[in-house]
Amino acid sequence: MIIFCILVLPLPSHWRRAMLKFASTSPVVGKALHVLKIIFAFIFVLFIDTINRLQRIDSVEVDGEQRQHYDYSFEANNKAKKFYAQRNLYLTGFTLFLSLILERTSTLVFQVLKREEELESLKKETNSTTEGHQQFIDKEESYKKEIIALNSELKQLKQQDRDFETLKKQVEQQSIEYNRLADERNDLERTATGQKTEVKKDI
Repeated sequence: MIIFCILVLPLPSHWRRAMLKFASTSPVVGKALHVLKIIFAFIFVLFIDTINRLQRIDSVEVDGEQRQHYDYSFEANNKAKKFYAQRNLYLTGFTLFLSLILERTSTLVFQVLKREEELESLKKETNSTTEGHQQFIDKEESYKKEIIALNSELKQLKQQDRDFETLKKQVEQQSIEYNRLADERNDLERTATGQKTEVKKDI
């Protein structure tokens, strides 16, 4: 009954885990359980013996009733034996019943504790997986932002390259136009001064 009360008490989970680890790893607990199994086997033998004794007492009572005359001491002795046999029957029966309840309750409690440990380990794995997934999502978002920034920068560079090419073409055109106007001016000056136009030689 004390062990059963300890099992059903609403203890904190870490105490229950410590109790489970102690019960599953301690050699003293293993030996105690082995001794208890032997004791319960003896109690079961006593329970069977008590049933046989009650049957014998009942048969003696039937034989005594068939007698016409029997003394009072025999009846009192027989009733005392029946009382002791019934008492032993109740004690051994309830002890066996409580032992079955204790064994089943301890098995269920240990299974619940193991499932709680498995659940906590699964929660930790799920949390770590969720954190890793969240980190992966964050990295992906940061990479996407970097890609967008690089694409915009690439567009700006392409636009600057196009602007540079356009400016280069404009400078070349202006240079050609400037040379043409300079040649015309020189020709006009020579014409005005009466000088001959010199033929340009390519260098």
